[in-house]
Amino acid sequence: MKAIIVYIDGECPMCVAGANRLQRFDTRHRVRFVNAHDPRWAERVGERFTPSQIRGQMQAEMPDGTWRTGYFAWAAIFSEMRGLRWLGLVMRFPLLYGVGPAIYQWIANHRLEISRVLRLPPPCDENGVCRLGQGVRR
Repeated sequence: MKAIIVYIDGECPMCVAGANRLQRFDTRHRVRFVNAHDPRWAERVGERFTPSQIRGQMQAEMPDGTWRTGYFAWAAIFSEMRGLRWLGLVMRFPLLYGVGPAIYQWIANHRLEISRVLRLPPPCDENGVCRLGQGVRR
């Protein structure tokens, strides 16, 4: 089965740390996090979304070629991960459709400030080498 390709802000400490941490739940290798700024991936996601949309929300390309954005991308991602599948199901409850995307968008809009408050290290070194996927079996 093809993996969900998740385009994240590879320059965001919180985004990279979260992606790397979630990889341990992806025992079936159904989710692949990639840096939306990496030229190898930027062109592909750029065919569908504007730079503003890419910077504003995470984008996920599903195995069937459809796309999920933001909150709904997270619901799809969690649904594929052992130990977190329950969260993906809960996120799909219609009652959460109103508040869930708003909470996601607030976090996305403040991700760099949240990273500073959490004292997360920069995901890229001075040479521009980023840690996305570091230590992950692939």
